[in-house]
Amino acid sequence: MIKLSITFLFTVIALLLVVLFTFLIYLFVQRQRESRFEQVRDRYLLNYSQLWYDYLFNNALFSMVLVPRGAAQVEAIERIFSSYLKNIISENVEQKIKQFANQYLKKFYEKDLSSRRWSIRMNALYRIADLQIEELLLSCQEFEKNKISDEEHFQLLKIYSLFQPDLFMEKIKNPNINYSESEYRRLFVLLEEDVFIRFFDDFNCWPTNIQFAVIDTAAVKRNMQYLDELKKLLSHDVMEINIRALKGLYEIGIIDEIDPFIPFVTSDMWEARLMVAKIFKHVPLAYTYSYLEQLLQDENWWVRSQAAKTIVEDRHGIAKLQQFIESSNDPYAIEMAQEIAARKEGSK
Repeated sequence: MIKLSITFLFTVIALLLVVLFTFLIYLFVQRQRESRFEQVRDRYLLNYSQLWYDYLFNNALFSMVLVPRGAAQVEAIERIFSSYLKNIISENVEQKIKQFANQYLKKFYEKDLSSRRWSIRMNALYRIADLQIEELLLSCQEFEKNKISDEEHFQLLKIYSLFQPDLFMEKIKNPNINYSESEYRRLFVLLEEDVFIRFFDDFNCWPTNIQFAVIDTAAVKRNMQYLDELKKLLSHDVMEINIRALKGLYEIGIIDEIDPFIPFVTSDMWEARLMVAKIFKHVPLAYTYSYLEQLLQDENWWVRSQAAKTIVEDRHGIAKLQQFIESSNDPYAIEMAQEIAARKEGSK
């Protein structure tokens, strides 16, 4: 049995107490710092929120008392700006915020880019994009030369897309960059229309996840200039591209001709037939009924259901379904037509 001297035990206990006491002192100091930080931040919000409102919305003269002195006041300004940018759409307000950020906040975020803490660097990158601090574009390019995380690199791409589209297009072509569809969509939705449409020019040169993201983003943007680009993709060799293009055209909701969609009525892919049944909602029934009648007799339940729903949305839709029920020999199609017609009548 190992015998421990009383002196040794007391020494160990004393050391543990010293470590514990030091840790408690550290926590106390940190809490005091946080408390002072919050006090300075909240005092700024209390004293200057109205001045900010008057300057941004009532064309009051700018006062130098609004210029931040330290990180706490910067955080207070971030809260003010974030609230206005999220809830109010005004080019004049956005321009004033941008000018202020480029002149008075630039030095704070430039310093934060060199922080050892990942969270501080990421916050700086977010703010550079949100507040449109173009003055820090070169600093961001220098920052990229460091060993940075994937999240930081992704945020840099967002910044380039806002401030330097040509640089963004160059970076996105890098074969070492590979993001998910959803991440690419987050990047593309920020692009100006004249930049985003470049992705259609060399569509086949892009990897699949970028192709899919481009189509889905076009649908979200719902811009008329993407109609022709999406219609071109209906003749693509890859069926998934066809289906996504159909979805995009459906989301935009403007159909100026039906000829490009007719081949998909008899597609081998039920998803394509389903999308055509949806798209025909945007076309008068007089032009599409013969195709919808064919889809109403489709082997796939979802296609039959959508065809019936599209027909019944027309003002003559219930009558058309009744005619179909009386003349058809397809029990499954008749059952679907009866169900949808009854549901429509019941909702009146």
